[in-house]
Order: sequence, then C-alpha cells, then structure tokens
Amino acid sequence: MKYHFLVTALFIYSFQSGAQFRIPVPSAIRSEVQKVIEDYPGGFSNSRTHIIVENPQTIEYATRWKPSGAEEASVVQYSSGKRAIYTWQALMLSTESFEEAVKQYKWLYTQIKGMNVKYVVDMYTLEGKYYAPEESKKFTVSALSVAAAPPQLKKLKVEVAMQYEFPEWKVKLLVYDKEREDDERGDIND
Repeated sequence: MKYHFLVTALFIYSFQSGAQFRIPVPSAIRSEVQKVIEDYPGGFSNSRTHIIVENPQTIEYATRWKPSGAEEASVVQYSSGKRAIYTWQALMLSTESFEEAVKQYKWLYTQIKGMNVKYVVDMYTLEGKYYAPEESKKFTVSALSVAAAPPQLKKLKVEVAMQYEFPEWKVKLLVYDKEREDDERGDIND
C-alpha cells in the first residue's frame, strides 16, 4: 500500500512541478569494458584492426571497441624480450578544466569499481583503491584488478588515469597485462 502511494505521489509531483520523472539507466561503460576484458586473454586480437603507427618499440592499432563518449581508443603492442605485451586504451576526456577532469575521473572509477567481469562461465569482481587527484600533482591513477582471479586473469589491470599534458588534463581508461610487480626484479643480462 505504501509503495502504491509513493509511486502515485511521485507521478503527481512530476506533473505539478513540470519536472520529468526519470528512472536511472545503468551506464553503458560496463558492458563496453566487459567486451574489452573478454578479449584480453588473446592479446585483444578481436579488438585490433589496422595499424595506425608503427615504431621500433610499439605498434598502435585501431580498435573495434570505443566506449561511448570516448575521444579516441586504440590497442598498443609493446615489444618485450619474451612476448608482445598489449594495452587497450581510451582517451575519455581532454579539457583545460581541472574540476571537469576530476568529475570524469571519479565517475569513470565508480562505474568500473565493483564491476563483475565474466570469464568463460565464471564471474569475478574488479576491486581497487581510489586515489583523489590533486591539481599540484600532474598524474593520478586508480588501478583495479580481479579479486580471486583465475591464472588467466592474474595479470589483468584496469586503470583510470588523469594526467596533465600542457595545456589540458586528460582522463584515460586502460586495460592491460601487468608484466611484473613494481618491486619485482626483471631479468639480469650480463
């Protein structure tokens, strides 16, 4: 009974106040990121199309999946001693306004955090820590990883990054394979 009264009251209020009654719609960003993550184990092979730029250390490919509102998106292949490493990245915003960039950075992080990632038939959750940007710091990143990840997703990282590149702040979303931890030593060549 209370539910019907509440719905009726909201309906009447929306007509009397001239306001529009809107039901929140979930962001499409989650389903778009899910497509990218599904392609992650294969080095984004289904995402990559033609080569945009080829350098001695990197090859940048156009991508099939560009999130809604993104300015650009690509897959970058980095050369490594053992195998190629791939990163899918999307430039979500370029602006001269620090406040606008912070708003987009925080919104993007909240959309991705807690997202359920489907891998084969199982579901896994993205978890991480939010780091608030400061105007005095030119770079901020909040990284997420898969909780209780199977071996194929152990190195998967999803980052929301905000960086100042004169004269603009850029907000990016990245999905990549983290080769090793920051404190882990690499190969030693004599």
